[in-house]
Amino acid sequence: MKYSNNVLNISLQQIQIFLKCVHLKNYSRVAAEYNFTPSMVSKTISSMESTLGLQLFIRKYHTLIPTPAAKELASDWTPLLEMILQSLEKAHTIQEGYASNIRIGLLDTTRTAASYTVSKLEEKASRDLLEKIVWERRDMHELTGMIEDNYFDLIITWLQESSYFDNKNIFWKEIFHSNNAVFIHKSHPLFYEEIHSFSAFKQYPFLTLSPAVYPHYYHLLENVCKAHGFTPLISTSVSNTNSVHYNLTLGKGQLLADGLICDWESSDIRKVELEGLGDSGLIVAWNPDNKNPLTDKIIQLLTN
Repeated sequence: MKYSNNVLNISLQQIQIFLKCVHLKNYSRVAAEYNFTPSMVSKTISSMESTLGLQLFIRKYHTLIPTPAAKELASDWTPLLEMILQSLEKAHTIQEGYASNIRIGLLDTTRTAASYTVSKLEEKASRDLLEKIVWERRDMHELTGMIEDNYFDLIITWLQESSYFDNKNIFWKEIFHSNNAVFIHKSHPLFYEEIHSFSAFKQYPFLTLSPAVYPHYYHLLENVCKAHGFTPLISTSVSNTNSVHYNLTLGKGQLLADGLICDWESSDIRKVELEGLGDSGLIVAWNPDNKNPLTDKIIQLLTN
């Protein structure tokens, strides 16, 4: 290796000056281009030659003659520098577009949360505000992490997720209130029966979200069951809401979930609504450090 270990310390400005010297072949003309002194340009080229271990120019009176090595570098570095500058310009364009939009995260396992939120804003918000909103649907647990990381300006999620925001710099407000219900597959022994109490489910296993990922959900299930005099039997524990819904459709267990947000009732899935299953609802959450007049307006429209 004939070049210095500091070769990666060469700056883009040095490369730009070098390329301009190859093109103009004169220190004074290059200096005039960048409002530098000829001495500064000369020192820049000398420093590059030392770092690269290459002679870049043959110096003659008022003239620089690029060496074959310099011509080779110029051939490769010219498009490289153009690509870097173009990518930087593109990145600025993306950032400006990103910053001008309001990114809202929605639950991806329910149509109700998305349709209610979107329709409420379409009914109340101005066209200009609606055009600034970018919607993304994500798993419930992803949403909470992404609002904390400022990926989203706002998230629309289940009330029980508010426990995740304890001791974190995340605020939330309720959009609507609902109650929990029990969802059962048609293969469940109680599917066609009249059910008057939650205790009727005590001998059958529940699906649950992983306590490691959703500790607050398991606490909810455990507390509701204890209030009715039993400890829940667990058939399957999964790591996300899409998986718990899928296992419900396969009859892998009964599920305690929001009776309004979880729009999973069908000819194969029965929703059992009973008293005493706990409060639930839909909330909007935000990071106050990332708040602005547009997010304030959206929060107001959704919660009033």
